[in-house]
Amino acid sequence: MPSVIVADENEGRRNLLAGSIEREGYTITRTATLRQCEGTSLATMPDVVIIDGSWKSGDAIDTASRLTSDPEFDLKCRVVVLSSDSSDDYMMSAAQAGVAEVLSKPVDMKRLLSQLQKHAN
Repeated sequence: MPSVIVADENEGRRNLLAGSIEREGYTITRTATLRQCEGTSLATMPDVVIIDGSWKSGDAIDTASRLTSDPEFDLKCRVVVLSSDSSDDYMMSAAQAGVAEVLSKPVDMKRLLSQLQKHAN
């Protein structure tokens, strides 16, 4: 069963997203901070890490960059960022940080689930 970490500081969004993905048969871990996301991701090596793009403290792209700089993580895991920013600069930063995909907000759950399946394989 593929494993996914859902990182979002907003508890309601985190639980809604995690619950929807869990119903599709994925094993879910929820994290409320970027530091918790990093530690849990590096310790468990999930198939996919979904990170919300906007945080009051910290930066999703910086976190993705730190995660993908770990050779084992980079080999085994994929990072997906959910962001309302789709500017060329943001996309370039995400690509340079090793983000596998940036999906726009509001999240289209059908698209997210199909992309999740692709990344988990």
